[in-house]
Amino acid sequence: MDPNKIISLFLLIMIGYMAKKARFVSSDIKGHISNLVLNITLPLYIFTAMQFEFSTDVLKETGTLVLVSFLFYAGVTLLSYLYAKLFKLKDTKKDVFQYVIIFSNVGYMGYPIMFELAGEKGMFYAAIYNLSFNVLTWTLGVYIMSRHKNSMEKQTLGEKLVHVLNPSLFAVILGFTCFVLSIRIPELFMTTFKSIGQTTTPLSMMFIGIILAEIKAKDIVSDISVFIVAGIRLLVIPMLVFLILKAVGLDGLLLTIPVVLSAMPAAANTAVVASRYENDYQLASKLIFVTTLLSIGTIPIILKIIG
Repeated sequence: MDPNKIISLFLLIMIGYMAKKARFVSSDIKGHISNLVLNITLPLYIFTAMQFEFSTDVLKETGTLVLVSFLFYAGVTLLSYLYAKLFKLKDTKKDVFQYVIIFSNVGYMGYPIMFELAGEKGMFYAAIYNLSFNVLTWTLGVYIMSRHKNSMEKQTLGEKLVHVLNPSLFAVILGFTCFVLSIRIPELFMTTFKSIGQTTTPLSMMFIGIILAEIKAKDIVSDISVFIVAGIRLLVIPMLVFLILKAVGLDGLLLTIPVVLSAMPAAANTAVVASRYENDYQLASKLIFVTTLLSIGTIPIILKIIG
């Protein structure tokens, strides 16, 4: 990957950071940007990236990616439980740390970086790989963040499905259907959809910058456990994924996608989910800040390792 492209992404983060510090935007804008990205620009970003010719080789590789993805989440879930047991974590700290170890920032950082690495094909594969994330973050993730209560928050089946069946998941399903059936979208619509989808990267990066601007660094540096978890999320997990997949003979995008997506910082929705289920959203915010900030240095390292 061209170093200038990764620098460009983090310059966008700094623009968001400075815009918030200069009070050009208010805290309220985070919710608006998040809704815009998750419900409109990101789904269109994914869908348009999945518009290319059908290939049996690609179909086989996507099947492999789905298998690798579920095995990955099984592995990091086990790792999160081992970490919690080793350090004797309890209550909300255990919940937040486990969530961060399991779920990375695929939507706001993973997709843009994969697009820069491998173009539309990289986005296509990343979207397929991320199917398990879409399901697990609103099932396993919600369980982890809400288990500190005496009982799980009661939700109707419809409310649960709203989380799992989100616009990005529909975009993957629709895009994959068009791929398999060789359905081509009219150029007029594709041009419009691509124009909207391409705003995902700048909006996502500036969104992260706004989050970083709202967290006081002095409240973070004293908590060593935050940096330990950050090291696991940013370096230990991607290196383990790289070594294991390399050992079983995977290469190309089948190796790059799992490693790169596992190297992303804490999921941007960590604090949102923590707040929603009355968990420690301040700790979640600290982890988002630290992992995102440190990822400026760790992501290029991981990209250099995988070549």
